[in-house]
Amino acid sequence: MLMARDIARMLNPALLALEAGITLDPWQEAMVRSDAPQTAVLVPRQHGKTEAAVVKALSVAMSEPESLILIASPSQRQSDEFILRARKVYGRIKDAPPLVGDAARRIGFENGSRVLSLPGDNDGDTLRGLANCRLAILDECARCSDSLAAAIRPMLATNKRGQLVYLSTPFSKSGVFYDTWTSDDPEWLRIRVELGSCSRITPEFLARERKNLGETAYRSDYLLEFLDDLEAAFDTELINGIFNPLLKGLWQ
Repeated sequence: MLMARDIARMLNPALLALEAGITLDPWQEAMVRSDAPQTAVLVPRQHGKTEAAVVKALSVAMSEPESLILIASPSQRQSDEFILRARKVYGRIKDAPPLVGDAARRIGFENGSRVLSLPGDNDGDTLRGLANCRLAILDECARCSDSLAAAIRPMLATNKRGQLVYLSTPFSKSGVFYDTWTSDDPEWLRIRVELGSCSRITPEFLARERKNLGETAYRSDYLLEFLDDLEAAFDTELINGIFNPLLKGLWQ
């Protein structure tokens, strides 16, 4: 039976952050509270995307029994780090549901909910078989393979409240995250987090980052620009500029 506390967390997942002593930025609270089936978040480095995802994952797990929450990243190490951070936040919550079967790559709750970390550094074939997923989060999605996203999406098919969340800084002008972010598909909720919206990052730190990273990496990691693959022989703008629709070929 759900307690009043669990119902309150279900209605307002941001309450769990307060219980853990976390103050959410406005965009974090919007993401945590959203019930959109599909969400893409474009966010600069160190602006709290993993923390927001942890709060959302724990809120679902603690307030909705038998929920399956999946976290996938470009590497198993990154996914395992999510589990570690989730466990630390859980430890700060008073009267949290007891854990059962807790391990390095999963958190199991007495209410039947599970938070699992998945390896992203493969083609996704080894992930098939999981079903009835309530929440799937792809962290640093722009660096995940398209086949990973394709393997995870069907896992949400039979859950009426299923949610898919893509979180990422920009990368190249290709891949599932870039295609999702730049599409005009109205079924996606898109949240863009602007540089400067996080008061924890000082202008002095950003100045050092710009100097040490170089302009290209800084534009991608902090100014949210999708840049061409560094291995490409020609950039996208140059290629697009070659094809002028107003010019006709000599054979026409």
